Amino acid sequence: MLEGKEGLHAAIHNSGWIFFDKILRALLGVLVGAWVARYLGPSQFGELAYCIAFIGIFQSVTNLGLDGIVVREIANHPRRANIILGTTFQLRLLIGTASWAVALLIYGFTNSFADQGIWIIALVGAGMIFQVADTVDLWFQGNSQSKRTVLAKVSAYLISNAIRVALILFEAPLMAFAIVIALEGALTAIALHFSYKRFPCNGMWQKHYPEAKKLLQESWPYLISGLSIMLYMRIDQIMIKSMLGERELGIFAAIIPISSLWNMIPVAICASIAPMFARKRSEGIVIFNAAMVNMFRLFWVLCLLVIAVTWLLSGLVVQLMYGQAYIEAIPVLNIYVLTCIPVFMGVGQGLWLLNERKSYLSPIQTVTGAVVSIITNLMFIPLWGIEGAAVAAVIAQLSSCFLINSIFARNLFVIQMGFHPRVTE
Repeated sequence: MLEGKEGLHAAIHNSGWIFFDKILRALLGVLVGAWVARYLGPSQFGELAYCIAFIGIFQSVTNLGLDGIVVREIANHPRRANIILGTTFQLRLLIGTASWAVALLIYGFTNSFADQGIWIIALVGAGMIFQVADTVDLWFQGNSQSKRTVLAKVSAYLISNAIRVALILFEAPLMAFAIVIALEGALTAIALHFSYKRFPCNGMWQKHYPEAKKLLQESWPYLISGLSIMLYMRIDQIMIKSMLGERELGIFAAIIPISSLWNMIPVAICASIAPMFARKRSEGIVIFNAAMVNMFRLFWVLCLLVIAVTWLLSGLVVQLMYGQAYIEAIPVLNIYVLTCIPVFMGVGQGLWLLNERKSYLSPIQTVTGAVVSIITNLMFIPLWGIEGAAVAAVIAQLSSCFLINSIFARNLFVIQMGFHPRVTE
């Protein structure tokens, strides 16, 4: 019993450090990001945002959907950690390098090999190779030691943001901000290296082809899901740049961190109550569903509160943080903030999918979201510009979160709407 309590305490402590990292990144991302956007102006900020969005799609492939699987395998088979980590590292290094090269070629052929953008893509894309060092993070997560990597990552993040502020004060060019993105990846990799040296696993890392096959056979649905998520989260920015231009993309991209800032709320709540919901499920489906209904009702209240506050303060916030050049972002923010509804409900449904063992729904949801995002952006951007892109984002996320559930998981859909399903046993 004591061991169980100690394990629960370690898990809670571990989660606390992860949330600290997410909250700090979200807050700094909004504050420093707004300052960078204001300094660069919509056009240059749009060019940088386009390159980040473009690379983001390829970056989603680099992790290969292995995070949760590797953490589980390390926790269950600690003696084989060196083989699991070594194999994962080699796979990610190979895919990351290949993805970087493919991204450069595609950008070069679709845009130009001669303009500044190819260098920005090269620098931002270097993060895909430095990102391979995150394999170390999986070792610490598997041992509930995330404090070690959070401190390393936060240190690198604070340094890189301090450099961004310095670049603004010294009126640096756009290329310098792209260099900082690559530098942050390198600093993070170095910090993780030193953290690992203080708490290594037993044995040297080794690649193992049967292990690679086993990992990839299990991870491909998560890979597809991750790629689909990144597509419908980033494809709108790529389409805005192609159809409207860099200035409009800069205005659109500026408001996304403000809206996304609220997303940490459901993540923090769900991580805190996950053990309780696992116990509720063991007590019976009726008790579990009742608890889920209460959670979703709370999320509805929080969503409506977030939307109301945003609508009241959007004009003031945009003008104070971004300046007059971004005034067109106000109506976009007022529309885009509606995505907090599917985000809150989507995070909450994770507890239901996990405890009901319905994880197969996740790839269906994300692929649907990606397809709907592409179609609606093609329809609405020509009609309403960046406001149309915001409408498309809301529709895509609603389709992913609610439409699929209404077809394939009726009980979950009813629970999400705050009602009790017709389940008696």
